[in-house]
Amino acid sequence: MKKVSILVVFVCICVATMMINNVGVNAANKCEVKFMFDGLQAIAFGNPNKVTDGILDVHHHTPKLEIKEIQKGREKVIFTTEGKDLYKKVLNISMPNNLHKPTRYYSPDMSKDASDFRWCLDIETDLFQKQLYLKDNFFTKINFNVGTFYAENITQGKYQFVAGSKIHSFNREIGRPTLKVNMDKGDSLVIVGLGKEIKLSHQIGVSYFVSITNLPPKDMMNINHFAFYYDLVKTDVPNYMPVAVRKAAFAPYPIACEAVIFGKSSIE
Repeated sequence: MKKVSILVVFVCICVATMMINNVGVNAANKCEVKFMFDGLQAIAFGNPNKVTDGILDVHHHTPKLEIKEIQKGREKVIFTTEGKDLYKKVLNISMPNNLHKPTRYYSPDMSKDASDFRWCLDIETDLFQKQLYLKDNFFTKINFNVGTFYAENITQGKYQFVAGSKIHSFNREIGRPTLKVNMDKGDSLVIVGLGKEIKLSHQIGVSYFVSITNLPPKDMMNINHFAFYYDLVKTDVPNYMPVAVRKAAFAPYPIACEAVIFGKSSIE
């Protein structure tokens, strides 16, 4: 009986060791591209074949795209472009030979999963429950043909939206939209539309971080930048503005320059 017990323990140790080694191998082989969106931009999901990020053309805001390669915890900027070099450009981001369309991550229970994409603010679904239709008046447009969108950096406090004396029923925290693309051996993520093709290739132990921003200078006076989103829509609707439920007097609009979602409209 003792021999059997020792054998069972030995087998369990071997299995556990194999699992740990496999986890280590998988982590080392993992190669992903993460996209972060910050500043005035509208990410539209109305087209089932692609997701388009429309960067707003707003005075004092400077669109910027930066790509970093990350290896062994060290970051290296491998590409950057901003301002006039992005003006009226249409970028397409895809993975050749990958037929998967971009998706949104939904969990069984949003309240228990901070990565659930529904934490991101969807102007059409969350505020108006109808399609608003977007004008084609963007500084830059970026088409995503692959990847999974999810939420991160959920605000600590809740937000409401007000239009004059009218208070919308929306009352919750808000997440930032983020995109992740996982690459297997032999895969490459390709970005075209900037005059030259940019290729991010699968490399063992390497990941990429792409930031897409449209922010004002740090010393710009505090104004409600969220109002610029209503200049984009064709439909006449109340101009609901974000207000922290428990707000500090010196910062009434803490999410003034966050990217937002248009879940029903598309950008051509």
